Formats: sequence, structure tokens, C-alpha cells
Amino acid sequence: MSRASRLPSGLLRMTSLRSWMQLLALLAAAGPVHATPPNAPAVVGQVAHGEKNIAEASLADPTGRYRHFVLGADYEAASLVVRLTDGRTLKLVLPEDEVFEDRIPRLADLDSDGSDEILLVRTSARQGTSLVVIAQRGGQLAIIAQSPSTGGPHRWLNPAGIADFNGDGRLDVAYVQQPHAVGQLRVFTLSGGALKEIAALAGVSNHAAGSNQQGMSVVADFDGDGIADLALPSFDRRSLLFLSFAGGPHVLKRVPLADAATSNFKLAQDAGGPAVVVGVAGGRHVTVPYPR
Repeated sequence: MSRASRLPSGLLRMTSLRSWMQLLALLAAAGPVHATPPNAPAVVGQVAHGEKNIAEASLADPTGRYRHFVLGADYEAASLVVRLTDGRTLKLVLPEDEVFEDRIPRLADLDSDGSDEILLVRTSARQGTSLVVIAQRGGQLAIIAQSPSTGGPHRWLNPAGIADFNGDGRLDVAYVQQPHAVGQLRVFTLSGGALKEIAALAGVSNHAAGSNQQGMSVVADFDGDGIADLALPSFDRRSLLFLSFAGGPHVLKRVPLADAATSNFKLAQDAGGPAVVVGVAGGRHVTVPYPR
């Protein structure tokens, strides 16, 4: 006969009740999984500043409810706060199963109407990650367009640049889908109220897993044809790729790097034209001119 079966039934019930109470106490002390992490900042990431309809845009309400943490912190943002140039403040709060897996609100007039939209990386725990376009509609913030979802959790994307990449006079937006696992560059334009894909290219990256550095790319007219180009790392981050989208996406130049790219790029000028300051392993920076 087991020890438990020899205990009086009342004592057995008390023991079980005590165990449940201890378990509940432990769970209460731990707090819910999606509670605000301790020491999380009130503003998540950078504050964007604009001069058109939007004065400031920032991410807020840090939460641990989506446990991917690709950007190195144990929280993501649950909301977007926008201060308009007329003094009003608007807020967009995501549903409980979504977060902004991002640190940089990007302001751009994608539809050429004279007002900026906001581009952000939004992640759903069920559907994966999309690039979303947010605008003011009826006195509120609303998601007006989005890229295709990556299809499941932990499949992130990282924006790479906003420019007129194909020379049609309209701004386009480029991002790298799953820069650690897939490395697909995708370029979209806002047309007819939807994001429509206009170009794609494989074999690139623009992020090191676990880093808060989202800016491993720069935009400039490197080849001098009057159309914006994009510079970003190869998939292994050991080469710098200069890309053009004029006449279709293609690699203009590939420059090997001594070490893997690890941090934000900067645009510079040398005697021959634009150059890229690349952050590499060890905290160093190297300047890479466009090969002529």
C-alpha cells in the first residue's frame, strides 16, 4: 500500500490544497508571461521626427508577450504614439497577439499626397511578420496596407531602405525577409491602396541575430545613373553588395569584407563619389568606396 493511500482522506485533501496554493503563489510571484519586463523603457527605440503632418512618432508600451526577441531585448512594443504638427496626439494599440517587432518608425510620403505615412514591422503570433503602412484616417491611426505575411512566428523581416528605386517618381520600400535564414530582398510600392511587389533578389542580409542594429544598409545613386541604388551585406555578411533596380534587380558590384558586417552603416563621400562606412566585427568601421 502506498504512503498516500494510508493517509486519512481529510489530510490528503489538505495536502493537495496546500500544494495547489503553493503553486499559485509561485505563479503569482512570477507574473504573467506578457507582463512589462522590469527596466523596460517607456519609449521603445528611436523617436522619428517629421515636418509634414507628423511631428513625432514613437513606439511604446513594452511587452514580453511575443517571445522571439530578435532585437536583443526581452520586450517589443505594443503600441505606436504619434504627435501631429497640429498638436494632437494619436495612439494605435495592437491586439494582444501582435507586437511591433521594430525600433524605428519610418516616415515617408508613399502615396505622394503631401502627408507622411509610417512604416513599421508588425508581428502576429499566428501569421508571422509583415511590413505595415500606417496613416491617419478619420482622426485615428490605421493600418492602410501591409506586405504579405512571412507565414508563422519567428520569421522576421528587416527594412532596408525607402527611395524611388525604379525611377518612376514614386517612393518604394525594400526589406530583407528573414535575414538570418532566407535572405530575400523584396521591394514594394504603394499603389491603389496596397503594397505591390516590384522586385526581389536572393542572397542578402541586413541584420545579425540578437542585435539592436537595424541599419545595415544605405541608399545612394552609386552608379551615377540618376536612380537610387541600395548597398547592404551579402547573406553571410562578409561582402558588401551594391544593388541597382533599374531595368530589374541586379548586383552592380560586390566588395569582400575582412570581417562580417555587424552594425549600422553610414553614407560617406570620397573623391570618387558616395562610399559606405561599414560596421564590422570587433566594433571597427571600414569605409568602402563604390568601385569605379
